[in-house]
Amino acid sequence: MELIEKLKLYAQNKDLSENQKNLFNSFMKQGFPTTKNEEWKYTSLKKIIAFDYCLNLKNSEIDSSLIKNYSLGLKNKIIFSDEKLISFPNVTGLKINGFSSSDCNSDEAFALLNSALSNSGFNISVEKNTVISDPIEILFFNNTKNGFCQYRNKIFVGESSKVKFIERIQDLSNSSNLVNNYTEIFCEKNSSFEYNKIQNNTEHSKLIDCLNVFQKQDSTSEINTLIFGGGFIRNNLNFEQNGSNCESNMNGISLLNREQFADNHTFVDHKKPHCRSNEMYKGIYLDNAKGVFNGKIMVRKDSQKIDAFQSNNNLLLSKYATIDSKPQLEIYADDVKCSHGCTIGQLDEDALFYMRSRGIKEKEAKAVLTYAFASEVIESISIPELRILAQNLLIKKLDVDLDLSL
Repeated sequence: MELIEKLKLYAQNKDLSENQKNLFNSFMKQGFPTTKNEEWKYTSLKKIIAFDYCLNLKNSEIDSSLIKNYSLGLKNKIIFSDEKLISFPNVTGLKINGFSSSDCNSDEAFALLNSALSNSGFNISVEKNTVISDPIEILFFNNTKNGFCQYRNKIFVGESSKVKFIERIQDLSNSSNLVNNYTEIFCEKNSSFEYNKIQNNTEHSKLIDCLNVFQKQDSTSEINTLIFGGGFIRNNLNFEQNGSNCESNMNGISLLNREQFADNHTFVDHKKPHCRSNEMYKGIYLDNAKGVFNGKIMVRKDSQKIDAFQSNNNLLLSKYATIDSKPQLEIYADDVKCSHGCTIGQLDEDALFYMRSRGIKEKEAKAVLTYAFASEVIESISIPELRILAQNLLIKKLDVDLDLSL
């Protein structure tokens, strides 16, 4: 049975509030997006939504060895298993609760579906004037074979507060698991926030991830998206600057092989003057892998003195690999500094020849050049444990014993 039919039956048998019913009806009215939708022009969901998923999850326990295997070893962890919150830390100035809301600030299909039927996720509140020095890991484990999971999350970062998170969604069933993850982050005045996403899942796993960031005056936000594996990944990352002197930073690296697919959609809405945004996405594609990048920067009419930069650079390391890139600027103010750029190419043959002439084997030489291409994103990661993991995943993916001191 296709997903939309299963969702109909699931909704009929679930005790939904009036608001949830309205949200689900809105979802059903528009259905899943198709390639006729401009935002999904290069990304077909036909095979994804035709699969027979299990909507009733088994909520199994997680072995401590698995947690250790997929964790960075940090002391603060929030852990979910098949939509069930099973563990969270006790941190001064930080309040953590389970899912409690089904409101929706978007008319996008997956957001409506998540709002209507999700019953799991977290609410996190960082108190005013709080600096949390230790990063917090958020681990979502999915055990149900061919399960369809939905998480709905909210984070409130108080005025003049600072916090960092690392998120990982992991399928343990090694099946065609689909996750619809929706997160909203609210940054108060003068707050500093960093959110890191590790996306290194199984060959058959599928992920639809939406992250919306709302910033107030003098706030700084950084989102790092590290994609090293997964059958199908769609990331929607949206920034809304609702105060002057906001700064929004986003970095992404995609390293995919075989038949893997990743689509990164970003949108920065400069609604107030004297703000900045900086966006750097790099893609490396091997075998039959495919990437999509769609980045949009909007500058509103009265948003003067905006400084916005966007870059998308890609390496195609196979004649079968592909990338569709669409950078966009939509500017209605006249006193701004905005730029975007996109490159698609292969490794520098002269640099490769030079390294080969110095006795470095071809495979290792290509790996060194590929790492050099990706290093601008990886080296900018502020959490040492995460930076080391990203380096190791890149080396593993390139299948070489690489000495990074070269």
